[in-house]
Amino acid sequence: MSSPFVQAPVAGNPVRYDAVAIAQQRLRANRREGLVALDALFRAGALPNPPPDGPYHGELIAVDIAPVVTPLVEWLTSFAMPWKGKFLIAADARGDNVFDRKWRGALGVLYPFYRGNRDYDAQSFRAFVFATSVAPGKVDADRQVFRIDYDRPDNPALSIRRIVDEIVEVEPGVYLGKIHFNWWWGRWQMIGYFALRP
Repeated sequence: MSSPFVQAPVAGNPVRYDAVAIAQQRLRANRREGLVALDALFRAGALPNPPPDGPYHGELIAVDIAPVVTPLVEWLTSFAMPWKGKFLIAADARGDNVFDRKWRGALGVLYPFYRGNRDYDAQSFRAFVFATSVAPGKVDADRQVFRIDYDRPDNPALSIRRIVDEIVEVEPGVYLGKIHFNWWWGRWQMIGYFALRP
């Protein structure tokens, strides 16, 4: 089985002109304006209907955690990005994440008690099951979003279980997501953006 998450050579990659890619260009030119553009794009997005189903290629678009942490995370993810996307099962209102197989050992060290890694294909594996639903946004409470909730007993309690992703459809088949983290002192924070594409 060939993986839908294997990157084609750079020379063969199509140039993307979707709304997320345009916001990314703005982010590179001016970070503050780019984050404002991403937020506006998210708020203008629609609740996915029908809900996403099957494999989607993922791309981390931006992180926005704290002044010192954000540039460190951006630097690390510029050359070390194990996450490749998500696999959604609409009929069961659940899904999981797809990772590059070469990072399996590293994730095993990072989460030594996690037993949910599953083979996917020759290049990737799946892990960290989530439940999906329709709900008001954590930050955008006036918007209905497609919620991705990791709060399950089989996920690592101190990190993964504290994440809630939310996605909206910004163009047919193109989804923009917000990543929310529930800090140990009880505060939710939106910490980044990602995109999902078929």
